[in-house]
Amino acid sequence: MELSQKERLTEKQIAILQTELMKSQRQVGFAYVLTLIGGFFGLHKFYLEKTGQAVLYLFLGLVVILSGVIMLSVGGLIGFFMGTSRAAEAMGFSSVLSFICLIILICLIIYDLFTLPEQVKQFNDELEEKIVMALLSTKPDQNTPAAADDGNQSMGQSKE
Repeated sequence: MELSQKERLTEKQIAILQTELMKSQRQVGFAYVLTLIGGFFGLHKFYLEKTGQAVLYLFLGLVVILSGVIMLSVGGLIGFFMGTSRAAEAMGFSSVLSFICLIILICLIIYDLFTLPEQVKQFNDELEEKIVMALLSTKPDQNTPAAADDGNQSMGQSKE
């Protein structure tokens, strides 16, 4: 963000900016926790509001799990009824699909483990820019109800 945009803010607007940032900023530590707990389902990407990437992680994670379950259950049923050679054929495609998706997912998560601080910083910078632009696009006397309340107090009226 350009520093000149932020310098145009009034003191009230800066206070509003800081409050909004404290409420909405993302934390690197929490993003790492989400990556470790639910990285295979894209939880950390949902947290950073990268929905497209999150859906990709979720899809890959579900393919890995479902193809593994199908591989075991269908392979077992076919093996029981038709013999082990047919079971091996049925399990082949499912295991290849599961393995490919798992490798892709692991590579994406490893990449995220190294780039997560930068991703969080980028999210927070974009958030700050949006808030600053929103504050600058409003008239100074229309920023928020808090700004209007401050104006009433300066005229001798209280909030109570």
